[in-house]
Amino acid sequence: MEIYSSEEQQVEAIKRFWNEYGKAILGGVVIGLAGLYGWRYYQADQRSQAEQVSAQYSQLLQQQQTEGSDWLNSAKGFIDAQGNSSYAVFAALLAAREAIDSQQLATAAEHLSWVMHNAKEAPVKAIAQLRLARVQREQGNYADALATLQLAVPASFLSQQAELRGDLLQLTGELAQAKAAYQQALASSEQTRQLLQVKLDELAHITAS
Repeated sequence: MEIYSSEEQQVEAIKRFWNEYGKAILGGVVIGLAGLYGWRYYQADQRSQAEQVSAQYSQLLQQQQTEGSDWLNSAKGFIDAQGNSSYAVFAALLAAREAIDSQQLATAAEHLSWVMHNAKEAPVKAIAQLRLARVQREQGNYADALATLQLAVPASFLSQQAELRGDLLQLTGELAQAKAAYQQALASSEQTRQLLQVKLDELAHITAS
């Protein structure tokens, strides 16, 4: 390390250092400050946007009480505008339920399929899957419903998935496969389910083919 013998030499050294590196230092400071304030601005903007979406979602819930059948159009507009955000997913599930209540099964299936492909949380995807399969069953689309149920779900949904698969297989006349599905559902269930046992008892005479 260089040792300076006088204050003048130190001053001259500082000048030389500043001439060589001053611009770079200033540039780094400016970039650092710009990054800091830019990040703060970004965070504030994100908070503002989140608050706006939350307010719009609350308004959508209020509109549900007054708009009747027209509300589904409002819900679709909100979902399209919000992309795959959590609020859009919640709105799609709500819209699907509303569509089912008004016997608009095709609309319900569309919303539930959208949730399956856009929700980030596995349990939400599973809920949408089971509801979609039930809607497809009501439509008489048994093959589509069975295909929907092929997708993996968290362990806590396995019993419901298997039982619904059994119901569909029974409707299509695949009784041996239906019985196997009910047995799987009962094995996956955390508690003995009386209705599920009744379904199995009805197929007690069926043997594996």
